[in-house]
Amino acid sequence: MKRKGMGKGKGKGKARAKVKAPDLAAVFIPPLAMVLGGAEREKGRPLSEREVLTIRDRSIAVMLRPEAAAEMAASRGYRDIDPEDCWADWHRLRVEYSGLGYLPKFVLCAVGDEAFADKARALLSAESVEHEVRERDDRMGTAFRAAAFRTDPSLTEMDLAAIDRHQSVVYALSKNFSAGEALSTARRMLALGARLLDAGGTALKCESSGIAHGRARWRALARSADDESLFRAFVQYPIGPARNDYYTCGLHLLGMPDLIASKAALGGDPAASGALFATFALYLLLECAPGQFRSGHHFRLDRGAPRYTVSWEACNGYDEDDFFFNSFGRYRFEPATGTGSGRKKGVGPRG
Repeated sequence: MKRKGMGKGKGKGKARAKVKAPDLAAVFIPPLAMVLGGAEREKGRPLSEREVLTIRDRSIAVMLRPEAAAEMAASRGYRDIDPEDCWADWHRLRVEYSGLGYLPKFVLCAVGDEAFADKARALLSAESVEHEVRERDDRMGTAFRAAAFRTDPSLTEMDLAAIDRHQSVVYALSKNFSAGEALSTARRMLALGARLLDAGGTALKCESSGIAHGRARWRALARSADDESLFRAFVQYPIGPARNDYYTCGLHLLGMPDLIASKAALGGDPAASGALFATFALYLLLECAPGQFRSGHHFRLDRGAPRYTVSWEACNGYDEDDFFFNSFGRYRFEPATGTGSGRKKGVGPRG
């Protein structure tokens, strides 16, 4: 008895259409983040890359259609580690699931007159925000000037004069937060900073990334409060040269790796780092689906611009308990080799 659709005889009859196998996604049970977190707690110190990959290869996963995998992630409340980008993506969740290390924390510094101290204390106490209120600190003028936004300075002469006259200093601290909580926490702290300015603050500095803004700029960013405004408010760039590298500080506050490139990779033009860092960071924030960009993918500003291979590395240069330290790591830009566009799956329109 012949099956329906089969031809008669060898090599005769109608050819069957090839059916493309559906794309499937690996879903680990239990989640790979939990498995790696447990292994790291048991070890008592960070896992090596070899250990992470070995554990991944020995873990149990089921293959599901993308929509079913998305439903599973939604039911868990977070996106598990990408097995194809395991070493880099593990660091997005490592501290949260292993309990070893330090998650990011916002520390805002505001200065004002004597009356500002009492108003800020009342505001922060009412909102149960951890805070410290101090008297005048003669170092503030130098500190704010050093933290002025390098790419687009927002501290006016009027702001700087008011900072120099300050009589009180207020620090407002967030709780430590995970990568998944970063954007919502950043939005709350941006709004909190605006309320401190409304209470009489003169200017604000983010001690967790070393960037300062004047009253007008901070209020404008707080009114928008979109993801691009969070980047403009909290990320300092370009910093350097340090060991011949230029880099960002503050993307950990948005749940992302910071960015770094050597002067040689920039073609000897350090000024190129500003546009490169801003465009790539905003691509990840605004255009790229979570988990779509992987370590080793390529990126360029436009089709006529140099092409870079972007690879994950650990954050070096800060102690692990430093507020500047990025537990999510860094993306390093290196000139891409080979010919052609070099676009890899997951790279956006600037690939």
